[in-house]
Amino acid sequence: MGGARSRGVRTVAGVMLAGLLAAACADGDVRPQAAATATPPRTGELTWGTCPEPSEAEAQVWGAAEHRPAYARHAARLRCGTLTVPADWTAPQGRRLELAVALLPSTGDGPAEPLALNPGGPGVSGRLMPIGIASGGARALLDRYDLVGLDVRGTGRSGPATCPAAESLDAGPQPAAPTHRTARAYWNRLARAHTTCAEADPAQLASLTTTNAAHDLDALRRALRAPRLHYYGVSWGTSLGATYRTLFPTHSGRTLLESVVSPDPDLRGLLDGVTRAREQRFEHFTAWLAARSDRYGLGTTADEVRTRLLALRERLTTRPLRTSDGTYGRVETDQYLDAEPADRAGAGAALSSLARGRAPAGDGDGKPRAAAPPLVAPFAGTALLCSQVTHAASFAEQWSAYGERRTAYPVLGATRPMFPGSGEVPGTSTCAGLPAPERPPVEPGRADGPLLLVAHRDEVITPLPWARAMRARTGGSLLVVGDGEHGGMAGGGCAGRVVGFFAGEEGAAVEGGVCEP
Repeated sequence: MGGARSRGVRTVAGVMLAGLLAAACADGDVRPQAAATATPPRTGELTWGTCPEPSEAEAQVWGAAEHRPAYARHAARLRCGTLTVPADWTAPQGRRLELAVALLPSTGDGPAEPLALNPGGPGVSGRLMPIGIASGGARALLDRYDLVGLDVRGTGRSGPATCPAAESLDAGPQPAAPTHRTARAYWNRLARAHTTCAEADPAQLASLTTTNAAHDLDALRRALRAPRLHYYGVSWGTSLGATYRTLFPTHSGRTLLESVVSPDPDLRGLLDGVTRAREQRFEHFTAWLAARSDRYGLGTTADEVRTRLLALRERLTTRPLRTSDGTYGRVETDQYLDAEPADRAGAGAALSSLARGRAPAGDGDGKPRAAAPPLVAPFAGTALLCSQVTHAASFAEQWSAYGERRTAYPVLGATRPMFPGSGEVPGTSTCAGLPAPERPPVEPGRADGPLLLVAHRDEVITPLPWARAMRARTGGSLLVVGDGEHGGMAGGGCAGRVVGFFAGEEGAAVEGGVCEP
C-alpha cells in the first residue's frame, strides 16, 4: 500500500546521483553533530549527524530521475539524524531502537512547524519523502513547514527487520486458480518460515506494531520541541495517522490521509472490499469498451462485451495462444481484464488482438510496466500490517473465504486480491504463522486538528468506501480525486489541494469535494 511519490519516476537514477545526498549533507547547513561520548542517547533524544548515502532506488523513487535539479537542490539542504525510542513503549526502560530521521527545512520567512510524512507500504522507507514532496507539485508546502521523513521502526535505516526464509519463499508458477492442496502447501511453508523468524527474536516482532510507531511519531514531535505535529500519510500511512490522532488528540495538527485504509481491522472484510472494487472496475471497463466498439470490436453493450471477454478468457485458459512473442493464457488475460483506468486503451487493444487470435502488439499491450524499485522491508511490512488486522490463524478460514469470493465475484474473485494481507497464492494470507497481536489495534477516534481524507474514485487497493467508513469514525472532510491512482495526489493535478489544506485555505477541505486532475 504504497504511494505519494512523483509521477513518471520509472528509470534508474545514475550512480552519480546516488552520491548527491551524502556529499550535500556534509556542508555547513546541517545541524551540529552531538559531541562524541560513551553515554548512549537517552530515550526520546534526537541526534543530528551526517546524511547517509542514498541507494540508487532511493534517489530514483524520491525524484532524482524526474526532477534532477530540484532533487539536488533539496538534497543539499537536508538534515539527518537518529531518534532513540524504546522498542516497547509499555516498557520504556528496556531495549532501545534508533530511528532514521530526515528534515528538509522550510524556505519561508516565518517560523515553521513540522509536517511529518509517511508513504505507506507498510514498510516503505519514508526518510527521503520530503525531497520527493518538495520536488513535485506540492513544493509550496516548504513555504511554511519543515518537511520531516522517518523510516518507521523495522524499515529502511531504522533497524530493518528481515525474515530471509519468508522473503526468499517462491510460490512457484500459478495455475488459473489454486487447488486446496497447493494453497495449503504454500500456507504451511510460509507459516514455518514466519515461526522460525519469530522465535529468533520474539521481542523485535512484538515491537513492530502501528501503536508503537504512533508513539514514535509523538517522540519525534517532542524531540523537535513542537506543540503539535502536522501529518500527511498515504495508504498504510493513513492507519498510522489515524492511530496517532487517536492516541495524541491534543497534539495533532493538520492531518491529510490519502488512499485511506479501512478502520475495520477484519482481514477477510478487507480482502472482500478490494475484490468487490476490482469487480466494479471491470464492469466500468466493459461499458468503456462498448462505447468504443468501432475501435475495439468487442461488443456494443456492456453485457455483450462482458460475455465475449469471459468466453475469451475461458478459451485461452484451455487453449493458450502460443506465439513467437510469448504465451497468452489465463494469467495474462486476467491482467488485461483487471486494467487500471489509465491503462484501458492498451488493455482494450490487447484484448481485441487476442479475440482475433493475434498476440498484442508492441508496448501498448496493457501489461504492467516495470515500476520504480520498491523501498520496502517485507518482513517489517508484514508484521506492521498484521499487528493492525485481526487475521485468521486458520488456513481453513482463509480458504473458505476465498471460495466465497470466487462465487460472489466471478470475474476476478479467483485471482489474488490487490492488498498486502493476501498471500502470493490466493486463499492464503501473508500473516500465516505470525502470532496474534498481544494488544488489539487502536480504534480510530477524533482529535483536535483539521482532518482531510482523500480517496481516489476508481482505485482498488484502498477503495473509496473505506475512506467513507474512516470519516464516520474520525470526522473530518472527504475529498474524492477523479482517477484510479493509489496515492500520488501530491505529484499530480490535484497537488494544489494538498497545499491549500495545509495552508489553512478556506474551502480546501469542503465536505463532498471533488478534484479532477
